[in-house]
Amino acid sequence: NVAFTHQGAKLFCDSAHFYEATNSFEAFGNVQMYQGDTLSLLSDYAYYDGNEQMAMSRYNVVLKHRESTLYTDSLNYDRLYNVGYFFEGGKLVDEDATLSSDWGEYNMGTKTAAFHYDVRLRDNNFYLVSDTLYYNTALSEAHVVGPSEITSGKSYIYSANGYYNTQTERARLFDRSIVKNEGKIIVADS
Repeated sequence: NVAFTHQGAKLFCDSAHFYEATNSFEAFGNVQMYQGDTLSLLSDYAYYDGNEQMAMSRYNVVLKHRESTLYTDSLNYDRLYNVGYFFEGGKLVDEDATLSSDWGEYNMGTKTAAFHYDVRLRDNNFYLVSDTLYYNTALSEAHVVGPSEITSGKSYIYSANGYYNTQTERARLFDRSIVKNEGKIIVADS
């Protein structure tokens, strides 16, 4: 039943080591950090640097912000800039889509996420594979930059620059994108 508070954040855990000289602590077991009523960060272990306001959470990490939830095993959360950085794989789930990648970041202030390497985006109607993707959870809009493939039913799309809205299911494609559907092919700049 250990509890810490620091500049508006509350942290609870099973046990902790507090380092007064460096204004930091290590938290072990059932680690829960809450910032206001919109953000929670859960993990098995965390190190918190009070001077830098940086939380480094490890193992079974769950970051919840409003309707979006990020699952990973390694996350650094910068409270000063309100950004979570994940590495070693992560999955972001919101009401419209599920995104996964090797590493990325999620900015709670702008509600935008950046995903890099082995990016996969899935919703009810399509599946997207890319190397780099930006996703705005407020607008439900994905932006691919770099070679990307989208499959939906019998349709196939290749684009290196495109936008897709997971709510309206509308796409805007640029830079010589290719659309294939039942033997028909469209290639266009936009």
